[in-house]
Amino acid sequence: MGRADAVEDALLDILGREGLVTGQAVAAYSLGGLVPRAVARPCTVEQVQGVLGLAHREGLAVVPWGGGTMMGLGPPPRRYDIALDMRRLDRVLEHEPADLTCTVQAGMTVAALLSHLAGSGQSVGLDPPLPQEATVGGTLAAAVAGPRRYSCGHPRDFTIGMRVVLADGRLTRAGGRVVKNVAGYDLCKLYIGSMGTLGVVVEATFKLLPLPRTTGSLRFAFARPEAAYQVSREVWRRGLSVTAMWLQWERGPYVLFLELGGSPAAVARSEAEARELAAAAGGTPIDDAASRWQEAMASPAGGDALAIRLSLVPSRLPEALRRLEGLGPRLAVAFPTIGSAYVCWSPTADARSVAGQAFRVAQALEGVAVVHAWPSLS
Repeated sequence: MGRADAVEDALLDILGREGLVTGQAVAAYSLGGLVPRAVARPCTVEQVQGVLGLAHREGLAVVPWGGGTMMGLGPPPRRYDIALDMRRLDRVLEHEPADLTCTVQAGMTVAALLSHLAGSGQSVGLDPPLPQEATVGGTLAAAVAGPRRYSCGHPRDFTIGMRVVLADGRLTRAGGRVVKNVAGYDLCKLYIGSMGTLGVVVEATFKLLPLPRTTGSLRFAFARPEAAYQVSREVWRRGLSVTAMWLQWERGPYVLFLELGGSPAAVARSEAEARELAAAAGGTPIDDAASRWQEAMASPAGGDALAIRLSLVPSRLPEALRRLEGLGPRLAVAFPTIGSAYVCWSPTADARSVAGQAFRVAQALEGVAVVHAWPSLS
């Protein structure tokens, strides 16, 4: 029996036939031109430990896999032996509505979690670009924060506990299942954004928020990003009942999107004030602007276009957007009060040249630029 057969038999012992994928089906998990030998689909934490422990002993390279919506981030792996598909760990383990806490397995999709919480009139601040596919664990590993970061904060702010399996199969715990927990180091903040390099998230506990009684949305078009930025800052300064905010450019005017939520009176007042602020800055209310922030932020494996993420002082974001216009992007989505933006180009763009120029723009404005998605054939 060869080594490959021995490893497959060991995986079968750990996972059972339903938990192991081999043969042509593994091509769906290809990454950077590499195809794994096998796909492990554990349904318990113990099985995750078993797979990682086996890989550690045999010197095998493992890539954790959730919904696949952010697998395009970062450089491709140098070796790739086992894909660890976490989507069978998809249960709500504990939900305490009175305490505003919830503990779930990492393979649960964000959409399923939000649907479950909505039954109790609650929500959590997770808002990845493709919630029907993105898993809780993958969202935390990639540190994805969309427009709701304006009101909910970053996932590091409302994740209060995690269980993580390390590369050698050991199970560790960080934080806890109650909000007031100050014992030990806050390792949750370390694991969130680690891209699976420090361990595999198998469980997470969150602080919850009540769903707003009333919601609304506004969209304003501006000729220049500076005006839109000033409106966003004033909306933030006044504390209007805004739950999400983003600025979008698609070879036309800059469109400021505002999502509102709260009591009926608060939403009505906030809508009126936001309209006044936008009008004073030269903004025009519009109804037909389609939201594209999810398209800008998604980074699936095997993408065909370049996307750059910029982070800089919020006041310099308008200048960065204006400079990047000259590089011919097809879409830009920015979070003006945060100071971050995702800028995307068409597949026909010269990725190396454009990326180099975008990096120089960020450097000139004392910001940081990173490749969010890279054409698979470049």
